Amino acid sequence: MDSETIEKLRAKLNENPDDYKLNEELAIALSDTGENEEALKKFLYLNKVNPDNPLVLYNIGIILEKLKYFDASIKAYEKALSLDDNDIDIMFNLASSYIRVKKYDEAEKLFLKILEQDADDENSLFHLGQIYSKTRNHQKSIEYLTKALELDDKDVYATFYLAYEYYQIGKVDESIKYYNEVIKLSPDYSWAYYNLASIYFEQKNEEMGVFCLEKTIKTNSIDIPSIKLYIKFLSQKKKYVVAEKIIRQAMHSLPDEADLYYMLAQIFKKLNNKINYVKYLKFTVKREATYTGNVEALHSELEEAEKK
Repeated sequence: MDSETIEKLRAKLNENPDDYKLNEELAIALSDTGENEEALKKFLYLNKVNPDNPLVLYNIGIILEKLKYFDASIKAYEKALSLDDNDIDIMFNLASSYIRVKKYDEAEKLFLKILEQDADDENSLFHLGQIYSKTRNHQKSIEYLTKALELDDKDVYATFYLAYEYYQIGKVDESIKYYNEVIKLSPDYSWAYYNLASIYFEQKNEEMGVFCLEKTIKTNSIDIPSIKLYIKFLSQKKKYVVAEKIIRQAMHSLPDEADLYYMLAQIFKKLNNKINYVKYLKFTVKREATYTGNVEALHSELEEAEKK
């Protein structure tokens, strides 16, 4: 709804502020236009008037989730479901929220219950595949992701997860096949290129590994894991000039990313350039809040470097 409709509803409510239907319409309109805090106040009022309305509690859950009050959102969904335990929308949102807080058993039960009502619910099949992936039940994950893809063969995320799961059980050719499918469906999916690059390097296929890494960085110039892997490869090949160029390009977009400065320090160390080695170690320490390595070891390395 547009702002004009909202203003009309507000005007009507000024004349009759206790009209439940008008309050409900305004709450929904506010939620639809992203005015979540005001919408929440309206839904909380409606819940106070009629605490046994599952739809109101469901909408409270949605808004709380948007506002990132995840625990409160789950409680609202749980209360809504206790009032209507067969509502698929409530079950789905609650199950998805359970995944966020790693309550995988609870989420699994709800998604399976949804499938009892609708065996072709592709979203539930996908989320079950995701749950089994996170709990390392790889065969079950593959089973449900495959079912999801049978219903929608253009589901990029199901395809990506399936590629990942095949890799986990050692079926590398199947994994490569599905990662390539991901790229066909979404040519800018940088994680697919990165995972392919990792596989190719494991297979000692450096040409394809480099090709995929360059694709990754081209589609996502601030993909730190890909940059790290590429720098590691370039350093092994002693291609330090190229490695430095890639790091400096990334620094333009991520000036406070400590790992970039540390990688550059290590290049200068290999080049026996002590001044720049120490300089970039210091830059790393200044940004240690974003450093993914051992901070204590980083400080020790800097102290040791300054002694030499």
